[in-house]
Amino acid sequence: MAEEITFFSKIDVKCPVCGTTFKREELLTGRGRLSAGDLTNELRRTYLPTKKFGKINPLLYPITVCPTCLYAADDSDFTNLPFKAVQNVKNYKPVRASYLIKIFGKLPAYRGKRDVVGGISSYILAISSYPFFDKKKFSPSIKIGISYLRASWLFSDLFQQTSDAKYQELSRAFSVKAMEFYEIAILNQSKAVEPMENIRALGPDTDKDFGYDGVLYVSAVLKFKNSHLIEDPYKKLKSYEEIKKILSKVFGIGKKAKEKPEVLLLFAKDIYEKIGEETDMLQNSLKNIEIPNNGSGQGGVGKA
Repeated sequence: MAEEITFFSKIDVKCPVCGTTFKREELLTGRGRLSAGDLTNELRRTYLPTKKFGKINPLLYPITVCPTCLYAADDSDFTNLPFKAVQNVKNYKPVRASYLIKIFGKLPAYRGKRDVVGGISSYILAISSYPFFDKKKFSPSIKIGISYLRASWLFSDLFQQTSDAKYQELSRAFSVKAMEFYEIAILNQSKAVEPMENIRALGPDTDKDFGYDGVLYVSAVLKFKNSHLIEDPYKKLKSYEEIKKILSKVFGIGKKAKEKPEVLLLFAKDIYEKIGEETDMLQNSLKNIEIPNNGSGQGGVGKA
């Protein structure tokens, strides 16, 4: 009989919304179950399948989901839902369920073993649950951003498994939403609305916490990755400059720069150089373009 890769907790978890008790599925990591592969430029850790255990995806398990009301949150947050939010979360159960039925045509059985659909669904449910958490204490925006990002990764996995173009499109859409919530989280951090200092881990993956530098870097990568959606070339150039400013913060100076993870600095440098190349190409393409006069008084001719 094949060895297990997960187990169910001995101690029951009690849902703070509906009172259901259930056992949480936990990932076993010892005895060579996980064989780490490369790190992607979005800081996702890839894992190699092993002969004994096959392919294991740790991203399927971090979110705890109530099998009855579908309230979901990270394991460390699950039982800490503010009491004032309980009734609202309870009322939104049909909405949470409708998201999953619309995408997958079914609800995962969260008392059983979790597959990739159950993993993706757990993040979608967390995305719909975290807005009810207190901003000061739990910083929900970055947790929603990370959930969107991980779901995007898992949708990409599901596309590779099924070749269903729907999942590729969903991966792209969730990447855009991740970008938006990373931007919101960074803005709220700067205003002390949602401080990130006390968050247990900022990931973005489960194997290493890259901290706030990782948040800045991922925000920059997602903005660059989705820059093709900006049609106006001048707005795109402005976006490139904004991305370069974010990456400059990741680089740091002096002693702080030396303390940052080398892999993060290498990735940041690579993205910075690519943006430089894209900027040069875009600027060159604009040199001889005539800009029509639109009647606003701002028209003219772009070439000398």
